Amino acid sequence: MKMIKPFLSVILPVYNQERFLVETIESVLCQTYDNFEFLILDDGSTDNSAKIIQSFSIKDPRIKAYYEKNSGKCNSTNKLVEKAKGNWFAFLDADDPMLPKRLEKQMDFHKKNPLVNASSCHCFYINDNGKNIGHQRYPFLKSIEDCDKMLKDNKIILCAFTGLLTSKECYLNTGGLKQKYWPCEDVEFINRIIEKGFKLVIIQDTLMKYRVHSSSITNSNLRHSYVDMNGFVHYCIKLRRKGKEEITFNEFMNIRNKDSSWVKFNRSRAFYAKMFHREAGFSFYTKNYPIFFLKIIAASFLDPNYVLATLKNRLKFSKFL
Repeated sequence: MKMIKPFLSVILPVYNQERFLVETIESVLCQTYDNFEFLILDDGSTDNSAKIIQSFSIKDPRIKAYYEKNSGKCNSTNKLVEKAKGNWFAFLDADDPMLPKRLEKQMDFHKKNPLVNASSCHCFYINDNGKNIGHQRYPFLKSIEDCDKMLKDNKIILCAFTGLLTSKECYLNTGGLKQKYWPCEDVEFINRIIEKGFKLVIIQDTLMKYRVHSSSITNSNLRHSYVDMNGFVHYCIKLRRKGKEEITFNEFMNIRNKDSSWVKFNRSRAFYAKMFHREAGFSFYTKNYPIFFLKIIAASFLDPNYVLATLKNRLKFSKFL
């Protein structure tokens, strides 16, 4: 007797991704796991994204397409979840293709591990042209025990949201994505999952391609994302875990602005160290070695402990390969 596969909803919000959208949609439609619906919401794109979605939805009945005014990724994702009929939700970003067996491997993992409510995976880094340029690995959170220990030790959990799969119960009871935390809403949501008592495990397999845009490394919002908003998210997570109420971003900035000049200086130093480290990584992946050496030296000068810690983590992970 043939086993019936659980019904799955693939969730894809889209905003101005015409260049990569065809590849991403095709990567979902070509999955080896076939019992799914594919929900796509065009979030008020001003390019040809809506036309691309429409052309696919006409040809494949699994696609449920929606078109609305721009409201942001978080709201678009939550709207699609409300419309979803599956008991499991698979998320991805519009410029990140799935590997062919992503859904099959994740659903098989959950079948074998019924106490796990959510999972993510490793990703290949790809450039604008889709060429593999490296590996995004998460060599931790490999079991329920790891998940429990991370929460007990008050650690902030990181994983690839573009590779996230959750049960319907997990997503809805966690409360969905919150726009006030954008563009770090994924970190906040992932940590809220475990705070609500659900179990998240990172499958030690590469199931997604994560596109690294050269423009995203040094864009004008980087400082806001990685200093102010990232700090705000971490601060709210810590408040929640102490049983306290979350605060607003303006309240957080008022607290932060009262810091001493020395604290502000160290915060900027750490930011630029991480920025140069990111740029060094991108230069290494694209084989621009002269720039790589310049950037890694700058990062090491600004924050040698951070650079050494990342190097140790890479060496530690290599033992598991």
